Amino acid sequence: MDENNFEKRDEGGILKTDVQGFDDLFAEGGIPKGNSVLVAGGTGTGKSTFCRQICYNLVSRGKNCMYVSFEESINRIEKSMNVFGWDVRKYIDEGRFLIQKVNPLDILRMKFGSVSGSGSATELSYKIKPLIIPREFHPEVIVVDSLTAIISASITKEKNYRVYLQQLFNFFEETGATSFLVTETEPMPTRFSDTGIEEFLADGIIVLYNIQRGDKRENALEVLKMRYSNHQKKIFAMEIASDGIKIYPERQIVLQEK
Repeated sequence: MDENNFEKRDEGGILKTDVQGFDDLFAEGGIPKGNSVLVAGGTGTGKSTFCRQICYNLVSRGKNCMYVSFEESINRIEKSMNVFGWDVRKYIDEGRFLIQKVNPLDILRMKFGSVSGSGSATELSYKIKPLIIPREFHPEVIVVDSLTAIISASITKEKNYRVYLQQLFNFFEETGATSFLVTETEPMPTRFSDTGIEEFLADGIIVLYNIQRGDKRENALEVLKMRYSNHQKKIFAMEIASDGIKIYPERQIVLQEK
């Protein structure tokens, strides 16, 4: 992005996630507001939990958050948060925490007229927003869980997915919200998205690891990329505890033992 965009983002301030130890990885004390961030990792690394914890922490502070699920039901998401002691029902009832369950096939049909690929990149796709935000609801954070579900629904129609993805990132920039987009990777990833275009479009990439050490597994987190910030460029120990995710900036992790 050009210098004008940098200045505009810089004026937007910092999003403090209040995830223990995470904000300490940034010299500014958090993620630049308005950034679009990939949250990448293998199955069971805590990607969804990390995003839900951020949402809970923000709605607890009186902010609005929107969580868009392409896979899990609203009920399952709420139950998964209750496990960590995050009682979000009152925030849902107050209208500050909006959870949407969306069928990715419905999105593709709505935007492209079909899922066959015949209508890709038509005028229709540009008239329909990639996500629906209720009028007068202004989310501080938007989570999309997950991009992998969208690419799976359009696996033979990659052009549709690319068009949708570009519009999605443009949409986030227009809203001014800080967005977190979950993407599934290999357990020890060398690439961090399904097509590679996500990595190019995103302002940030946070990678969660589940590392096998003999008969044990060790969780870790890395801020691989974050525009408009000064962040630690190491991999740090992470714990999924009974009350949520905790990052330990004092404990550096080596992925592969030599």
